[in-house]
Amino acid sequence: ALLAHFGEPIDACGASCDVCTGVGVPELIGERGVLRGKTGGGRTRRTAGSAGRGQRAPAAAGSPSDPTFQRLRALRKRLADERGVPAYIVFSDQVLWDLIARRPRTPREMLDVSGIGPTKLEQYGDAFLAALHEDR
Repeated sequence: ALLAHFGEPIDACGASCDVCTGVGVPELIGERGVLRGKTGGGRTRRTAGSAGRGQRAPAAAGSPSDPTFQRLRALRKRLADERGVPAYIVFSDQVLWDLIARRPRTPREMLDVSGIGPTKLEQYGDAFLAALHEDR
């Protein structure tokens, strides 16, 4: 739908987009703004803003004084300062909380965290994996 709005063509993906699935925005959004996702042939309901790539929604934020959260925040600040960018450019607080909730052990598992793609994984993955499991 976005590409059509801007008049740009796209090859069929076969499985994920609104054209290939036949499910458009009106069918995805319910009366209360609830996003409906399609998984395993059946319809499921997910809250708006839930995690992408078919993953479960990230865990709610815990206490800001959580030691692991503080360790990840300090690492994020150091990396952001080294690159001269705001901390949220490295990772948002929600990504940090999702890392804590999921506790990925491998770079591949980190890619399941919404907000972490191949580029950020390459830039920050090893450092965050080490910091995440520092206390274990």
